[in-house]
Amino acid sequence: MKIKDKIIINTFWLMSEKVINVFGLIFVTSFVAKYIGPSDFGKLNLASYIFSLLQTVAIWGTDTLCVKRISKNRNSGFNLLNSLTLLRTVIFFIIAAPTLIYIYLFSDFITFLFSFAVAISTFVYIQDIYIIANNATYNSKNNVISNVIGLILTLFMRYLIVFFKMDIIFLSAPIVSLTLIPYIIRNIFFTRNNGFVFSHINKDVKSKYSRYIFITGAPLVLSSISVAIYFNTSRLMLGALESSKALGIYAVALTLGSSWSFINNSFITSMTPKLYSTNKDDDAAYYSCVMSQFVILISICYLACFLFVGGFIIHHLYGPGYSSAFIVTIPIILSTCLSSLGMPTSRYIVKNNGYSFLGKKTVFLCLIAIPVSYILIIKFGILGAAYSTLIVEFASLTFLNYFFKKGLILKLHSRLFNPKVIISFVRTGK
Repeated sequence: MKIKDKIIINTFWLMSEKVINVFGLIFVTSFVAKYIGPSDFGKLNLASYIFSLLQTVAIWGTDTLCVKRISKNRNSGFNLLNSLTLLRTVIFFIIAAPTLIYIYLFSDFITFLFSFAVAISTFVYIQDIYIIANNATYNSKNNVISNVIGLILTLFMRYLIVFFKMDIIFLSAPIVSLTLIPYIIRNIFFTRNNGFVFSHINKDVKSKYSRYIFITGAPLVLSSISVAIYFNTSRLMLGALESSKALGIYAVALTLGSSWSFINNSFITSMTPKLYSTNKDDDAAYYSCVMSQFVILISICYLACFLFVGGFIIHHLYGPGYSSAFIVTIPIILSTCLSSLGMPTSRYIVKNNGYSFLGKKTVFLCLIAIPVSYILIIKFGILGAAYSTLIVEFASLTFLNYFFKKGLILKLHSRLFNPKVIISFVRTGK
């Protein structure tokens, strides 16, 4: 089977899962948002934002390391995966415990309950190394089947809670099931089909892998944390400077403005092993350019569709209380495009061993994001939060990347205006 065919099939499976996910976000979540109102919906999203940062720290940059290793050496990559769980567990409990204590002491009961449920869900997710193994070996179908089953059951639980007008505390149950059910299914499938992969390895070997993960992953986790901070700064600061209601409205705009990125992410995820496995720098640049041009085409199509039907969707699905989300969604769509374009660029930098550069760049971005978000939110409220993200994403993608290896990324981006790149890929699959 040609590599293009593998990529297309793998992308199809990744997208089929996300289609159902988007259905849940837009339709079932809107049902929940309308039921509990912008204020409590904002509290639910605040808990998710906080633990998305902790999840990033606990993962410790290992997703990128393992995909790159598996692409080059399957057995070594799986041994590396086998060494992840303990490190992730220790890091998670060190940072999650004080966070939950703080939320319990200084927040209301609903926020704490949602946060505790999200903490459990996050812990399950960081233990799920089968996601990485399947994506890196073009077996995303296994992830999709597991996720779809878990997602359908979770959405059904949410629907029943709202339909029977149960207390909102019961919404904590589907938060946990969203990651727990897929993890159990993936564990069973993977053990049955690849039981030999995660057999016990020598303690010395595991210790060596753990040291390697900790040291090599440090620049990556620094980069990932900074990305998560500057991406979430506007949301967290909005909740602090405005209100949970404003955060609830912003959460709706974020859902509509970024949920479509699953198309970009699916294609990029499928192409990444090919980028990492090639030994030719020109080929790596070519694959990165193909991914970027794909993102641009999809982004233009989605923006046009939203401008046409976005207002109708918000009014009929979420209700008049969320009407101001329309104007906020437009800059979020542009931010999502820039963020998606940053993924192939970052992978190209990683391919060129730019771990340290990414760490330094994103720390700098994080320092920029905080004052930019503060100033714009104070001045423009919810709309300022959206534009602050857009400004930071633009800086991240463009001129800050151009300092890497004397303009290597500038040369890469200059190829984005050549349509022959993606046309060549479509025709030849190379």
